[in-house]
Order: sequence, then structure tokens, then C-alpha cells
Amino acid sequence: MTETLVQIVPNVYIFPRDENSERVQPNVGIIVAGRQTVLIDAGNSPRHARRIMIALDDIQAPPVRQVIYTHSHWDHVFGAMVFGAPAAAHELCRKHLAELGSKPWSHSYVQEEIQRSPARETALRAMSRAVEDWRSFRVVQPEIIFTQSLTLYVEGVTLELEHVGGAHAPDSVVVRLPEQRVLFVGDCYYLPPLHLRRPEDTLDSAMMRRLVSDAYDWYIDSHGQPMSREEFQKLAELA
Repeated sequence: MTETLVQIVPNVYIFPRDENSERVQPNVGIIVAGRQTVLIDAGNSPRHARRIMIALDDIQAPPVRQVIYTHSHWDHVFGAMVFGAPAAAHELCRKHLAELGSKPWSHSYVQEEIQRSPARETALRAMSRAVEDWRSFRVVQPEIIFTQSLTLYVEGVTLELEHVGGAHAPDSVVVRLPEQRVLFVGDCYYLPPLHLRRPEDTLDSAMMRRLVSDAYDWYIDSHGQPMSREEFQKLAELA
């Protein structure tokens, strides 16, 4: 497991995913914009977020001032409490996180949830491994909400957020960095979560084809390697 940021283009990095899929640790996007840092997602736990903070210190990145949630699944939002920054998200994400934040999170509660919903056991056990201490845990609710699209201007950097939905998470958004020619796609074209998946489910190739654009050189999803436009287009054709 690497603790080093991977640079995509100048001032755009990822804290890379854990290749062990059982840890459910996604890529976290990092944009250094003048005197502040913007995160694309927040990590799967406070422990994950603290490791990201150490990696940011290693490159002397400015303070995190903004977090963008690509969607509401726990592995993308549970680290946000560490950063102390406001979050932006789609309105469906706010609804889902309000419900998630109302739960009495603890290791015993996770065990109760496994008993109530055995189909979710794999994800819940991964969550329990990721969050080592629930005593001060809280789900950071988004403060900046949008319905279809939102453009943020952060010290000369443009971030274009667009709701795309999808079978994996109806609240999924993509984040475009037009000047840097980078597109963060989160999990938007992935299969549904394991407990909702059917044998015939596949990657959403139609969505992937819609996302292919000559305006972007790099495509960053949450659980794979960064892809060039050509690699992303080939994946869309094979899906």
C-alpha cells in the first residue's frame, strides 16, 4: 500500500487506491489551487484521511478548503471529518448522507446491520475494518448542494461538477478540470453495489461513451489506475 501521491498533471494528484479490493480504499483526487487544496472525495475512514494529510504535508500542499463528494457511498465520505472543510455534493447525496449520519455507528451496530441485511455483509465488514474507532465518528454533511451542475472557481482553477447518476449510485457526479484536461468520474459507470447486483449487470458502456471527449487527456475513476482518453475509450468499447 503506497503512501505517496501520484501526480497526474501539474497541481493535480491522486492518493492512490489500495490494490487489495477487500480494503475498499478508493483513489482520492487532489487539486492544489493557489493557497488551498481541493479534494475529490474524502477517503473511507478517518485513518485513511490522516494518511492523506501526511502525504499532503510531504508536498507542502496548502490547507484543504473544499471537499467534493462524487457520491454518498461510505468509502468516499467517511474520512471527511478529518479535513474540517465544507463539502459539495448533489442533492441526492445530501439526502442519503442525512440518513447515513443519523445511524448510531459503532462496531456493535455494524454487527446488527449484518444480521438484518446479510447481503451487505462484505461491505459492512470492510467498513468495520476501515473505521478503527467509532467513538468520535461523524458523517460530514454537504453544505454546497446542486441539482444538475455546478461550476466552482478556486484561485484560477475551474471545477465543473455534473450529475450523471447511474446504476452504481443514483447521486453520482463527475468533476471536470477543463484547463488541466482531467476528468474525475468516481464510480459512475460501475456495476451496482454487490448486494444489489444481478448476473447480467455490466459496466455502463453508454455512459462511458458519453464521457469520452477530446477535451480530456486523463480519466480518473475511483478503484482503477488513471487512464488516458484512448484507454478509457477502449474500455468503453469492450464493456
